[in-house]
Amino acid sequence: MTPTAFQVHKSWAIPAALVLTATGLADGITAWFVTRPILWCTLIAASLPLTMFAFVAWPILRQGSRK
Repeated sequence: MTPTAFQVHKSWAIPAALVLTATGLADGITAWFVTRPILWCTLIAASLPLTMFAFVAWPILRQGSRK
């Protein structure tokens, strides 16, 4: 039996979805409560590549180097 796409990619798909959700929530909460949200929303959105690397790519790279 061949594995499904989710079974193959769940090692990075679930953490990536969580990071995207958390970033979206942080961006939305910031836009809702801050009086001048453009700067803060831009900074939160710009931090997405760094958080994706820190929470998705780096653990996968470490896991690969252990094997």
